[in-house]
Amino acid sequence: MSGVAYSSTDRFQKWTGIGLLLPLLVYLTVFYLVPLGRMLVQSLFDPGFTLIHYQDLIKYPVYGKILLNTFKISGLVACACILMGLPMAWALVFARPVTKALLLTLVMIPFWISVLVRTYSWMIILGRYGIVNRILMWTGITNAPLELMYNRIGVLVGMIYVMLPYAVLPMVSVMSGIDRTLFRASTGLGATFGQTFRYVFLPLAAPGIGVAFMLVFILSAGIFITPTLMGGPSDTMIAMSINAQLEMVNNWGFASSLSIVLLVTVLFLLILSFRLFGRHLFSSGASPSFRKESQGLNFKFPVLTSLLTGFKRVGRWAGKALLHIPVSRKAFHTGHVISCTLIAFFLAFPVLIIMPIAFSNDFIVEFPPKTLGLNLFISAFTSSAWTNAAVNSLKVAAAVTVLSLLIGVPAGMHMSRKYLPGKEIFYAVFLSPIILPGIVSAVAMYFFIADLRLIGTLSGLIIAHTVLSLPYVLVVMRTSFNTLDPTLERASYSLGAGKFRTFFSITLPLIRPGLFTAAIFAFIASFDELITALFICGSRAVTLPKKMWDGIRDEMDPTIAAVSASLILLAIGFMALTALIEKKQNRLKL
Repeated sequence: MSGVAYSSTDRFQKWTGIGLLLPLLVYLTVFYLVPLGRMLVQSLFDPGFTLIHYQDLIKYPVYGKILLNTFKISGLVACACILMGLPMAWALVFARPVTKALLLTLVMIPFWISVLVRTYSWMIILGRYGIVNRILMWTGITNAPLELMYNRIGVLVGMIYVMLPYAVLPMVSVMSGIDRTLFRASTGLGATFGQTFRYVFLPLAAPGIGVAFMLVFILSAGIFITPTLMGGPSDTMIAMSINAQLEMVNNWGFASSLSIVLLVTVLFLLILSFRLFGRHLFSSGASPSFRKESQGLNFKFPVLTSLLTGFKRVGRWAGKALLHIPVSRKAFHTGHVISCTLIAFFLAFPVLIIMPIAFSNDFIVEFPPKTLGLNLFISAFTSSAWTNAAVNSLKVAAAVTVLSLLIGVPAGMHMSRKYLPGKEIFYAVFLSPIILPGIVSAVAMYFFIADLRLIGTLSGLIIAHTVLSLPYVLVVMRTSFNTLDPTLERASYSLGAGKFRTFFSITLPLIRPGLFTAAIFAFIASFDELITALFICGSRAVTLPKKMWDGIRDEMDPTIAAVSASLILLAIGFMALTALIEKKQNRLKL
């Protein structure tokens, strides 16, 4: 009887697996892969086949400079995030529980808050008459305001703040798996602290550092909001150039070619970096296979290989120098505490600043506010423009959440099974919408939604936002299903329960915490999304982020401070709810 039940279950999983995965495959193919192909066609046919758009990229040197500028800024941001994220990651792994909880909260708050809100906060801080300049002039350090905005300083500060959580979390994930007894063993064998750090910690933490660098670099290369609001003409990045071609020149073919170049370049650099460095990133010498790969690259890309050789020499020199630095544990601990305190202040400062400004009766953005009150909140909640935008965002986010769960939960269940051929390849494709530069997917989606005549409608936004929300649901639900004990389902089958009764009576209660978490992530991904909304919502389906964007760019409306504070409180509430759900899920496991 039991054997029959098991056989029936296995056959059910085998034949219904494609049915569970099919909705996700169809949806992403139709509304994600096809639009990307449509964008490629747009860049090559105008209206007949032509390479003129790609020839213009070579013909006009300005676009080469913009591309180089993009990767220069992305590299600086990635390096800064690694340097700032490493002490935080160390503390999140090795500090006391109370310190861990505090630092994790500070890291996660910017992660949950909208990019637009974070950028707006730094615009207030770094503006010509912002907080930093006021402090500098009040203390007599400067006699006139410094130019901290609309230049490289503003871009780097804003982007580092946005990207820092993406650097910390991968490093924490890898460092938490390091066996601490290795450090004690190294010390017991007579190694100095520098030697232990160089030969034990860094090689074990290298995968996390490498993933963090590449993740920040890729996300920075496609970032649009922060450099647009905080940068100047010399800080133009390729995403800004793509938007300019669409918004000002109305050259869709050339914008498509720029998008394709950005996409291909990012993918190329990703593959190249992992191929060259990978597990050899912190090793003292290269393996024969690594030398062979380098020789091949030297033949094909001599300039690139020369640069990489220089980087390797600098890294080798830094590693050797580290061994001779007489750093005691006490000195390291003191420096670590100071650095973590400064970084924590950097993470908390924008949130601490925006809240008092929101509770101001002044209709000029100023800190500290002269008078306190609720005028800005009243202005926001009584304005039909703001309330309509908020209602539109809520409608879209709610619909996206439901649709993402209906598609993502069955797919997550199927992806957690072992019998799916090429599972990791499918998984990488399914997650690519959140890795792809936002401006690229926005341009591709615009062409497709325009063909469907859904520009300026909530339906068009729902279709586009679901593509961006599905990866979050898939990740959470795959993890939830992986933690299930399969013997519980088999026991239910052996006792005579049907497949649907087993799912609703056994499986669903166990995955309910993950279901709520996935819903929260899907809701926030849609509610805070701006770039796609800029292209699709038009003037008839304005969302809250789009309304905030218009207010920041056109008039710096102080009402935005109240809206930003509301979104911060909403994000903190969602973060607390997620923590409670995770705590409940851990109790169920026990």
